Amino acid sequence: MKEKKWMGADLVFDLDADHLPGAEDLSYPEQMELVKNRTKVLLEEFIFGDFGFSEEDTQIVFSGHRGYHIHVRDKKVLDLSSNARREIVDHITGTGLHPDAILPHEIYEESEFMDRVKRRKSYRLPPPNRYGWRKRYREMVIELLERWSEMSQKEVMDEISEIEGIGEKIAKALYDELYKEEKWKLVLKNERLDVLKEEKRVNQKHFMKIFHGIILEKKLPHFGAERVGETDEPVTGDIKRLIRLPTSLHGGSFLVVKPLSLEEFYSFFPLEHAVPEGTDNGSYTIFFEQLPEEDSIMISREEFIFEDKMEVPTYAVPFLCSKYKAKLL
Repeated sequence: MKEKKWMGADLVFDLDADHLPGAEDLSYPEQMELVKNRTKVLLEEFIFGDFGFSEEDTQIVFSGHRGYHIHVRDKKVLDLSSNARREIVDHITGTGLHPDAILPHEIYEESEFMDRVKRRKSYRLPPPNRYGWRKRYREMVIELLERWSEMSQKEVMDEISEIEGIGEKIAKALYDELYKEEKWKLVLKNERLDVLKEEKRVNQKHFMKIFHGIILEKKLPHFGAERVGETDEPVTGDIKRLIRLPTSLHGGSFLVVKPLSLEEFYSFFPLEHAVPEGTDNGSYTIFFEQLPEEDSIMISREEFIFEDKMEVPTYAVPFLCSKYKAKLL
């Protein structure tokens, strides 16, 4: 062992339905559809988009149970340290981003009492042709303003008031400025965030504090997770972790850990394409002590309607026993 040397490691992302908000209330097929959509975003928006990795250097693997592993094998990443890999996860989740790094802004001087001069910043929305987090921030600003426009005054004020140091009076004043005077439309039309005047009760400083508070403190750290799903940071950061072997069977589902091309991934469905062939053409009788919440499930294009006792082909038995707690009679 002393003579062995670390030669490098794939950059690995692990997306699991267990990490997606609300997944616990979904059926297994619904969970698989949700995590697949999040994996698409991770691939298209971050791995192929922001990071510029090629399809040839990327392998997609169905984990055999509740998600996907993505291996990036570009030579540039093989010797990355654990800290560098965690920085990649931080980029995906938007952790640590500062508005000055995202938003175009101008610094101007403004005269105050006794000829004092104060330097202020005037922020704009990133142009529509930007990429990465500038593009995402622009989308979040537009989404937030449009969403507030469809909410009641109380709902908007409650959300604004959650920001530390912002009381009900400031929240109401901001709502009035944005929606009763319709200045939110100016933000979208002129693509500028400096729509409030400094001398008013709620001014530009309050507006930016609230805006950054909601987007940067509350929404941005979770935005990557909402779009992608919380990629398992310890898996990505660990340079010596063992990953489940492709083509093996997962012990929690008895589905195949299946490597996929990008084209195969887009049309992939675990209960159709990852079910191992049965060792025989026979069938077995199974029973449930407690019926699943769903009425039925599709396995290998065959629908099985759940009953207290039922006969199923060999290939369906391992999945139903491991995942749905069926028992052999």
